[in-house]
Amino acid sequence: MNSNRLKDLIKNQNKNMSFEEYRIRYAIERFLSRLQISQYKENLILKGGFLLGTIFNIEQRTTKDLDTLISEIKADKDQIENVLLTIIEIDLNDNVKFELISFEYSQMHRIYDGFKAQFKMTFLDERTFIIFDLDLGVGDTITPEVQLIEIPLLFNEAKGEQDNLLLLCYPIATILAEKIETILTLGTKNSRMKDFYDIHLILNDPQKPNINELYEAFQNTWIFRHPTLEINEERFEDWYYVVDSILEDVQMSTSSWINYTKDRIYAQDLDFQKIILQLKQHLTELEIIYRRRTDI
Repeated sequence: MNSNRLKDLIKNQNKNMSFEEYRIRYAIERFLSRLQISQYKENLILKGGFLLGTIFNIEQRTTKDLDTLISEIKADKDQIENVLLTIIEIDLNDNVKFELISFEYSQMHRIYDGFKAQFKMTFLDERTFIIFDLDLGVGDTITPEVQLIEIPLLFNEAKGEQDNLLLLCYPIATILAEKIETILTLGTKNSRMKDFYDIHLILNDPQKPNINELYEAFQNTWIFRHPTLEINEERFEDWYYVVDSILEDVQMSTSSWINYTKDRIYAQDLDFQKIILQLKQHLTELEIIYRRRTDI
């Protein structure tokens, strides 16, 4: 692959993503292709928008970065950096090379420090390059367990190359749990409108996990991230207050949501307040399970 060939392939894709987003998608695919055959393929668990786009076949939901969770290896900065360097040094004879241009701690509102890496992918014998970020979370709990998921390659240009990758990924229950925890924690300070779109996407999936599994995942995620804030009746009242505050926030339901959806065709017909009401209904269902389990 060279940059001109990639440009031609992008022209043949649909127009639901920008040219730059397709370029980043290609760079991420090249990185994941290396991860799949590396000794660390079970140590980086995929999550985030890129994964959701794959699960729901909405390529536009892809993001300009890649989210992962570090698993089964010590979250030591030097060690993780060496892991990344080992992965990107793998030669797939695909005419690209990677450079780790930055690697730093990243709090990301978590108990444990995470990490943020930035890569530069360059086409060999050319000056053309693509930069993308990799977020690496630490310590979060996964319920019920990680899953092997096929990741389709949009740019499967190498002769004989497989059509998809097979990598360890977050289950839907934990993806939803983390989204809800973030929304309930940040409240009206949450500027990540994509969290609300993702909530809509998952809650309207007819194949989503049952409510008991969703409760387990939410409970485990909340307890891990807030060990001093137990789940009880008062906590649910606090959560309802947060959700109602979001419902009443004009800034979020108008300008913030409109700014998010204006370049995202797949979200333009969605009503922000209806999404929040659906979240509130889901919270009610979680409370019912809580009360059953605590005999309230």
